[in-house]
Amino acid sequence: MGRNNRSRKRRDEMNKIKKVRYEAKELIRLKKTLGLIDADGNEIMKDISDVAEVKTAEEIKREAKSKEEQELIYEHQESLETGEKIAVTNEKTGVEHVFNSKTLKDQFGNYPAWFKKKKTAKRLRKKQHAQKKNFKQAWTTVNVPL
Repeated sequence: MGRNNRSRKRRDEMNKIKKVRYEAKELIRLKKTLGLIDADGNEIMKDISDVAEVKTAEEIKREAKSKEEQELIYEHQESLETGEKIAVTNEKTGVEHVFNSKTLKDQFGNYPAWFKKKKTAKRLRKKQHAQKKNFKQAWTTVNVPL
């Protein structure tokens, strides 16, 4: 058996009417909370720019992109710095490990025992991402035939 569309259509029409009515009420409530109108409904301020800073979606995207670029540049610069070498001897095996304070790896390329695997993977992902972002192929930048 098929459903009866008549009541559904009627319900949709009523919901549209309610939506318009509630939107108007909500707008008034928002203006009151922002202080654009007083309790009587009289407008106090004309410009929203006095209350809040209005930004377009493009501006927000540009800012986010610039922040991300600065973060990647910082990570790249950080990766270029060399850290101090710290020697630690293992009590059980007696092997001396020389750790780099920057990369936290020893001379064998292993991380210390207290270093978490998830954190290691996260560091590697960040490092690879920064390298990909700053990578320029030689054939595109040098000796390009015209």
